[in-house]
Amino acid sequence: MERISFTTDIWSDPDRKPYMAVTAYWMERQPLQVSQTLQHRISLRADLIGFIHVPGSHTGEHLAEMFLYILDRLQIANKVSFILILLKIY
Repeated sequence: MERISFTTDIWSDPDRKPYMAVTAYWMERQPLQVSQTLQHRISLRADLIGFIHVPGSHTGEHLAEMFLYILDRLQIANKVSFILILLKIY
């Protein structure tokens, strides 16, 4: 596994408590024996790596802190080399 992509989503429950989910995506190469030839199958993998209550403001800075908190808990924050933040405003 060389590269991981992340998506995040934030929403509020019926009691208006905000939560953030973080999902990781990566390609996994698996050996596959076909006849007498070793080939590889590439599969897209995805896992929910974080689900956290997000109290306070929903500024970009605060949400980034929450995202980095999740990565830090998994001890992978130092492996992230690029973060692109896209905001969709309605």
